Amino acid sequence: MWWIIALAVLAIIPFVSPPSLVYLLGLTFIFVVFVVSWDLIAGYAGQINLGHTVFIGIGAYTTALLQTGKIGLPIWATILIGGLTATAFGFLIGAICLRLRGYYLALVTAILPLICIQILNVYSEIFGGYEGIPLGLDKALAKDPIAEYYIALAFMLACIVAITLLIRSPLGIKLKAIREDEELAEAIGIDVVRYKLIAFCLSAFFAGLAGGVMAHYRITVGPDLFDVPLMLTIILAAVIGGLGTIYGPIIGAFTIYLAKTYVFARIVQMLSLNVSDEIFLYILLIVVILKCPEGIFPKLRRLIA
Repeated sequence: MWWIIALAVLAIIPFVSPPSLVYLLGLTFIFVVFVVSWDLIAGYAGQINLGHTVFIGIGAYTTALLQTGKIGLPIWATILIGGLTATAFGFLIGAICLRLRGYYLALVTAILPLICIQILNVYSEIFGGYEGIPLGLDKALAKDPIAEYYIALAFMLACIVAITLLIRSPLGIKLKAIREDEELAEAIGIDVVRYKLIAFCLSAFFAGLAGGVMAHYRITVGPDLFDVPLMLTIILAAVIGGLGTIYGPIIGAFTIYLAKTYVFARIVQMLSLNVSDEIFLYILLIVVILKCPEGIFPKLRRLIA
Protein backbone atom coordinates (compact mmCIF):
# COMPACT_ATOMS: atom_id res chain seq x y z
CA MET A 1 0.00 0.00 0.00
CA TRP A 2 2.81 2.40 0.85
CA TRP A 3 4.48 1.80 -2.50
CA ILE A 4 1.17 2.45 -4.34
CA ILE A 5 0.71 5.70 -2.44
CA ALA A 6 4.29 6.75 -3.20
CA LEU A 7 3.85 6.05 -6.93
CA ALA A 8 0.58 7.98 -6.98
CA VAL A 9 2.26 10.98 -5.36
CA LEU A 10 5.19 10.83 -7.80
CA ALA A 11 2.74 10.64 -10.71
CA ILE A 12 0.95 13.89 -9.81
CA ILE A 13 3.97 15.90 -8.58
CA PRO A 14 4.79 17.47 -11.99
CA PHE A 15 1.38 19.17 -12.06
CA VAL A 16 1.58 20.71 -8.58
CA SER A 17 5.31 21.46 -8.16
CA PRO A 18 7.72 24.06 -9.57
CA PRO A 19 9.90 23.01 -12.54
CA SER A 20 13.04 23.04 -10.38
CA LEU A 21 11.64 20.35 -8.07
CA VAL A 22 10.43 18.29 -11.04
CA TYR A 23 13.92 18.42 -12.55
CA LEU A 24 15.52 17.51 -9.21
CA LEU A 25 13.23 14.52 -8.74
CA GLY A 26 14.12 13.28 -12.22
CA LEU A 27 17.78 13.31 -11.23
CA THR A 28 16.83 11.51 -8.02
CA PHE A 29 15.14 8.69 -9.95
CA ILE A 30 18.36 8.07 -11.88
CA PHE A 31 20.41 8.25 -8.67
CA VAL A 32 18.16 5.54 -7.21
CA VAL A 33 19.35 3.21 -9.99
CA PHE A 34 22.96 4.11 -9.14
CA VAL A 35 22.37 3.00 -5.55
CA VAL A 36 20.27 -0.10 -6.26
CA SER A 37 22.76 -1.35 -8.85
CA TRP A 38 25.62 -0.92 -6.34
CA ASP A 39 23.60 -2.73 -3.67
CA LEU A 40 23.27 -5.68 -6.04
CA ILE A 41 27.00 -6.37 -5.80
CA ALA A 42 27.68 -4.98 -2.30
CA GLY A 43 24.52 -5.84 -0.40
CA TYR A 44 23.63 -9.17 -2.00
CA ALA A 45 26.95 -10.58 -3.21
CA GLY A 46 28.89 -9.05 -0.31
CA GLN A 47 31.64 -7.58 -2.55
CA ILE A 48 32.59 -4.00 -1.67
CA ASN A 49 33.16 -2.28 -5.00
CA LEU A 50 34.39 1.30 -4.48
CA GLY A 51 34.73 1.89 -8.22
CA HIS A 52 31.06 1.72 -9.15
CA THR A 53 31.19 5.22 -10.63
CA VAL A 54 33.51 3.87 -13.33
CA PHE A 55 30.56 2.04 -14.88
CA ILE A 56 28.31 5.08 -14.54
CA GLY A 57 30.89 7.25 -16.26
CA ILE A 58 31.62 4.72 -19.00
CA GLY A 59 27.92 4.41 -19.80
CA ALA A 60 27.50 8.19 -19.86
CA TYR A 61 30.58 8.93 -21.98
CA THR A 62 29.85 6.11 -24.43
CA THR A 63 26.36 7.50 -24.94
CA ALA A 64 27.66 11.06 -25.31
CA LEU A 65 30.37 10.13 -27.80
CA LEU A 66 27.90 8.19 -29.94
CA GLN A 67 25.43 11.07 -29.88
CA THR A 68 27.99 13.74 -30.76
CA GLY A 69 29.46 11.64 -33.57
CA LYS A 70 28.15 11.13 -37.09
CA ILE A 71 26.60 7.71 -36.54
CA GLY A 72 23.10 9.06 -35.92
CA LEU A 73 21.79 6.32 -33.63
CA PRO A 74 18.58 6.84 -31.61
CA ILE A 75 18.99 7.97 -28.02
CA TRP A 76 17.83 4.71 -26.46
CA ALA A 77 20.12 2.71 -28.72
CA THR A 78 23.14 4.67 -27.51
CA ILE A 79 22.01 4.28 -23.89
CA LEU A 80 21.80 0.50 -24.38
CA ILE A 81 25.25 0.47 -26.00
CA GLY A 82 26.54 2.47 -23.03
CA GLY A 83 25.15 -0.18 -20.67
CA LEU A 84 26.70 -2.99 -22.69
CA THR A 85 30.05 -1.18 -22.82
CA ALA A 86 29.97 -0.78 -19.04
CA THR A 87 29.17 -4.50 -18.78
CA ALA A 88 32.21 -5.36 -20.90
CA PHE A 89 34.44 -3.26 -18.68
CA GLY A 90 32.77 -4.82 -15.65
CA PHE A 91 33.66 -8.26 -16.96
CA LEU A 92 37.30 -7.28 -17.49
CA ILE A 93 37.63 -5.57 -14.12
CA GLY A 94 35.74 -8.33 -12.32
CA ALA A 95 37.79 -11.11 -13.89
CA ILE A 96 40.91 -9.46 -12.49
CA CYS A 97 39.68 -8.09 -9.15
CA LEU A 98 37.06 -10.54 -7.88
CA ARG A 99 39.65 -13.12 -6.91
CA LEU A 100 40.65 -10.61 -4.24
CA ARG A 101 38.69 -10.37 -1.02
CA GLY A 102 37.84 -7.83 1.63
CA TYR A 103 40.00 -4.74 1.85
CA TYR A 104 42.13 -5.75 -1.15
CA LEU A 105 39.11 -5.70 -3.49
CA ALA A 106 37.93 -2.38 -2.06
CA LEU A 107 41.39 -0.83 -2.42
CA VAL A 108 41.89 -1.90 -6.04
CA THR A 109 38.42 -0.78 -7.16
CA ALA A 110 38.79 2.56 -5.32
CA ILE A 111 41.73 3.47 -7.56
CA LEU A 112 39.82 2.94 -10.82
CA PRO A 113 37.77 6.20 -10.80
CA LEU A 114 40.94 8.22 -10.22
CA ILE A 115 42.58 6.55 -13.22
CA CYS A 116 39.55 7.30 -15.40
CA ILE A 117 39.55 10.98 -14.41
CA GLN A 118 43.21 11.24 -15.40
CA ILE A 119 42.45 9.59 -18.75
CA LEU A 120 39.71 12.17 -19.38
CA ASN A 121 42.24 14.91 -18.78
CA VAL A 122 45.05 13.39 -20.85
CA TYR A 123 42.80 12.76 -23.86
CA SER A 124 40.83 15.97 -23.48
CA GLU A 125 40.44 16.36 -27.25
CA ILE A 126 38.23 13.26 -27.20
CA PHE A 127 36.57 13.41 -23.78
CA GLY A 128 36.44 17.16 -23.25
CA GLY A 129 38.78 17.18 -20.26
CA TYR A 130 37.41 18.57 -17.03
CA GLU A 131 34.73 20.50 -18.90
CA GLY A 132 33.08 17.36 -20.21
CA ILE A 133 30.98 16.93 -23.36
CA PRO A 134 27.83 19.02 -23.97
CA LEU A 135 25.11 17.20 -25.88
CA GLY A 136 22.74 20.04 -26.75
CA LEU A 137 19.01 20.45 -26.19
CA ASP A 138 18.18 18.33 -29.22
CA LYS A 139 19.73 15.31 -27.46
CA ALA A 140 17.54 15.55 -24.35
CA LEU A 141 15.39 12.59 -23.32
CA ALA A 142 12.32 14.60 -24.36
CA LYS A 143 11.51 18.14 -25.42
CA ASP A 144 9.08 18.60 -22.54
CA PRO A 145 10.55 18.62 -18.97
CA ILE A 146 7.50 16.80 -17.65
CA ALA A 147 7.94 14.07 -20.28
CA GLU A 148 11.59 13.77 -19.20
CA TYR A 149 10.40 13.36 -15.62
CA TYR A 150 8.10 10.49 -16.52
CA ILE A 151 10.78 8.81 -18.64
CA ALA A 152 13.19 8.94 -15.70
CA LEU A 153 10.45 7.58 -13.41
CA ALA A 154 9.65 4.72 -15.80
CA PHE A 155 13.36 3.92 -16.16
CA MET A 156 13.76 3.74 -12.37
CA LEU A 157 10.73 1.48 -11.96
CA ALA A 158 11.88 -0.85 -14.77
CA CYS A 159 15.35 -1.22 -13.22
CA ILE A 160 13.93 -1.81 -9.73
CA VAL A 161 11.58 -4.51 -11.03
CA ALA A 162 14.37 -6.19 -13.01
CA ILE A 163 16.80 -6.18 -10.08
CA THR A 164 14.07 -7.42 -7.71
CA LEU A 165 13.36 -10.37 -10.02
CA LEU A 166 17.08 -11.15 -10.16
CA ILE A 167 17.36 -11.04 -6.37
CA ARG A 168 14.41 -13.40 -5.94
CA SER A 169 15.67 -15.83 -8.56
CA PRO A 170 18.01 -18.79 -7.91
CA LEU A 171 20.86 -16.44 -8.86
CA GLY A 172 19.93 -14.15 -5.98
CA ILE A 173 19.86 -17.06 -3.53
CA LYS A 174 23.36 -18.11 -4.56
CA LEU A 175 24.62 -14.53 -4.21
CA LYS A 176 23.23 -14.38 -0.68
CA ALA A 177 24.93 -17.66 0.12
CA ILE A 178 28.24 -16.24 -1.12
CA ARG A 179 27.69 -13.11 0.95
CA GLU A 180 27.10 -15.09 4.13
CA ASP A 181 30.00 -17.55 3.77
CA GLU A 182 32.12 -17.92 0.65
CA GLU A 183 33.92 -21.05 1.87
CA LEU A 184 30.69 -22.83 2.74
CA ALA A 185 29.07 -21.78 -0.55
CA GLU A 186 32.05 -23.17 -2.46
CA ALA A 187 31.94 -26.36 -0.41
CA ILE A 188 28.34 -27.08 -1.42
CA GLY A 189 29.15 -26.70 -5.11
CA ILE A 190 28.57 -23.01 -5.93
CA ASP A 191 31.12 -21.57 -8.35
CA VAL A 192 31.88 -18.50 -6.22
CA VAL A 193 34.05 -16.61 -8.70
CA ARG A 194 31.61 -17.21 -11.56
CA TYR A 195 28.56 -15.92 -9.67
CA LYS A 196 30.43 -12.95 -8.25
CA LEU A 197 31.45 -12.08 -11.81
CA ILE A 198 27.85 -12.38 -12.99
CA ALA A 199 26.72 -10.04 -10.21
CA PHE A 200 29.53 -7.63 -11.06
CA CYS A 201 28.50 -7.53 -14.73
CA LEU A 202 24.80 -7.07 -13.91
CA SER A 203 25.65 -4.26 -11.52
CA ALA A 204 27.81 -2.62 -14.21
CA PHE A 205 25.04 -2.99 -16.81
CA PHE A 206 22.40 -1.17 -14.77
CA ALA A 207 24.92 1.48 -13.72
CA GLY A 208 25.94 2.03 -17.35
CA LEU A 209 22.30 2.37 -18.41
CA ALA A 210 21.71 4.89 -15.63
CA GLY A 211 24.82 6.82 -16.68
CA GLY A 212 23.52 7.03 -20.24
CA VAL A 213 20.11 8.22 -19.08
CA MET A 214 21.78 10.78 -16.83
CA ALA A 215 23.79 12.10 -19.79
CA HIS A 216 20.65 12.77 -21.80
CA TYR A 217 18.71 14.07 -18.82
CA ARG A 218 21.41 16.64 -17.97
CA ILE A 219 22.38 17.00 -21.68
CA THR A 220 26.01 17.00 -20.60
CA VAL A 221 28.57 14.60 -19.17
CA GLY A 222 31.59 15.41 -17.07
CA PRO A 223 34.23 13.94 -14.76
CA ASP A 224 31.84 14.34 -11.79
CA LEU A 225 30.21 11.08 -12.89
CA PHE A 226 33.49 9.30 -12.05
CA ASP A 227 34.28 11.35 -8.97
CA VAL A 228 34.77 10.15 -5.41
CA PRO A 229 31.99 12.35 -3.88
CA LEU A 230 29.40 10.58 -6.05
CA MET A 231 30.72 7.19 -4.89
CA LEU A 232 30.52 8.26 -1.25
CA THR A 233 26.98 9.53 -1.76
CA ILE A 234 25.97 6.18 -3.27
CA ILE A 235 27.52 4.30 -0.35
CA LEU A 236 25.84 6.58 2.20
CA ALA A 237 22.42 6.15 0.58
CA ALA A 238 22.75 2.35 0.54
CA VAL A 239 24.12 2.17 4.11
CA ILE A 240 21.43 4.44 5.55
CA GLY A 241 18.70 2.49 3.81
CA GLY A 242 20.19 -0.86 4.75
CA LEU A 243 22.40 -3.04 2.56
CA GLY A 244 20.90 -6.17 1.11
CA THR A 245 17.28 -4.98 1.17
CA ILE A 246 15.05 -4.01 -1.70
CA TYR A 247 13.35 -1.03 -0.09
CA GLY A 248 16.33 0.31 1.90
CA PRO A 249 18.56 1.64 -0.92
CA ILE A 250 15.52 3.17 -2.63
CA ILE A 251 14.45 5.09 0.47
CA GLY A 252 18.06 5.95 1.30
CA ALA A 253 18.68 7.25 -2.24
CA PHE A 254 15.67 9.56 -2.12
CA THR A 255 16.56 10.79 1.36
CA ILE A 256 20.25 11.45 0.73
CA TYR A 257 20.02 12.92 -2.77
CA LEU A 258 17.23 15.33 -1.89
CA ALA A 259 18.98 16.27 1.35
CA LYS A 260 22.28 16.81 -0.44
CA THR A 261 20.94 18.92 -3.29
CA TYR A 262 18.20 20.78 -1.44
CA VAL A 263 18.42 20.74 2.36
CA PHE A 264 22.18 20.80 3.01
CA ALA A 265 22.80 23.40 0.31
CA ARG A 266 20.20 25.69 1.89
CA ILE A 267 21.71 25.21 5.36
CA VAL A 268 25.15 26.22 4.09
CA GLN A 269 23.63 29.24 2.34
CA MET A 270 21.54 30.36 5.33
CA LEU A 271 24.39 30.03 7.83
CA SER A 272 26.95 31.48 5.38
CA LEU A 273 29.31 28.59 6.05
CA ASN A 274 32.53 28.48 4.08
CA VAL A 275 32.31 24.70 3.58
CA SER A 276 30.95 22.34 0.98
CA ASP A 277 27.49 20.92 1.60
CA GLU A 278 29.03 17.46 1.13
CA ILE A 279 30.69 17.75 4.56
CA PHE A 280 27.30 16.96 6.10
CA LEU A 281 27.15 13.74 4.10
CA TYR A 282 30.57 12.61 5.29
CA ILE A 283 29.71 13.33 8.92
CA LEU A 284 26.43 11.47 8.53
CA LEU A 285 28.21 8.49 6.96
CA ILE A 286 30.61 8.25 9.93
CA VAL A 287 27.75 8.48 12.44
CA VAL A 288 25.68 5.81 10.66
CA ILE A 289 28.62 3.39 10.40
CA LEU A 290 29.37 3.80 14.12
CA LYS A 291 25.83 3.82 15.50
CA CYS A 292 23.66 1.99 12.96
CA PRO A 293 25.85 -0.23 10.79
CA GLU A 294 22.80 -2.18 9.62
CA GLY A 295 21.13 1.05 8.42
CA ILE A 296 18.77 3.60 9.91
CA PHE A 297 15.57 2.40 8.25
CA PRO A 298 15.93 -1.30 9.20
CA LYS A 299 16.55 -0.20 12.80
CA LEU A 300 13.50 2.08 12.77
CA ARG A 301 11.42 -0.73 11.31
CA ARG A 302 12.44 -3.06 14.17
CA LEU A 303 11.71 -0.39 16.76
CA ILE A 304 8.25 0.25 15.28
CA ALA A 305 7.55 -3.49 15.13
